[in-house]
Amino acid sequence: MKKHMIIGASGQVGGYLYQNLLKWGEEVVGTYYRHPHSDLVALDMTNRQTVRELIGATQPDVIWIPAAMANVDQCEQEPDVSYQQNVVAPRIVADVAVQEQARVVFFSTDYVFDGVDGPYGEERPVHPIQVYGQHKAESEHYLLSQIPHSVIIRPAWIYSRDETPRNFVYRVVEQLKARQPVKAVTDQFNTPTPSEGLVKIAWQAVQDGFEGIVHIAGPERLSRYALTRRIAQAFGYSPNLVEPVQTESFHLPAARPLNGGLITQHARYRMEAGRDFAPVF
Repeated sequence: MKKHMIIGASGQVGGYLYQNLLKWGEEVVGTYYRHPHSDLVALDMTNRQTVRELIGATQPDVIWIPAAMANVDQCEQEPDVSYQQNVVAPRIVADVAVQEQARVVFFSTDYVFDGVDGPYGEERPVHPIQVYGQHKAESEHYLLSQIPHSVIIRPAWIYSRDETPRNFVYRVVEQLKARQPVKAVTDQFNTPTPSEGLVKIAWQAVQDGFEGIVHIAGPERLSRYALTRRIAQAFGYSPNLVEPVQTESFHLPAARPLNGGLITQHARYRMEAGRDFAPVF
């Protein structure tokens, strides 16, 4: 049995990771930042002193970092804040982890790619087209070059059944409940990834002693429009409530990868329909 620390255990991925590690008999300490939880410890990971104190007191074997400023448009509008949360904070945690001889597992994103000619394997060079992707790519580079034995996990379009506005499925269903048309883009393609399958395969990679970059994403590649229609149908609503639009119609602050998606070269960690995918629709 190992001791784990999850930075951001109140989030969509961190929450599933926290629940599953406990279920698998591991010792786990989880932290939160903006979303308090009675089982978790408050932590601002931009504060080096508090990070050092918590890690020093806990002495984890593995430190997981799913925490991030993940609102892509907010990152574009507040790049300095994004830099603190998505670059400085993970670097602080990683530096302390090295001092305490703990392994680092960092959750990155498919947004490190430009979405010109996806899907992308781990060996493809990164080329982000917005602040969020740039900052995630910078953190990846630091970890790979400066932090021994680190693991970089790249998922794409993460979803779950969580009843929280941070979950895409929940947002769609809430709109449908209100009988509001749901606009979904037809020109963005990706590989939707369920949180539960993601954390199971990430855990397997850590158990195996994997080091470096691994893509963990769903086995299907489809448009946001097709995904949204499936969600509607699965929850008993007419798919015709989903309105097809183009990305440019939203006038978003941050550019989106259009022809995206992830594939993995590591067969052991490849998600498979019917085994790891466990779709909610």
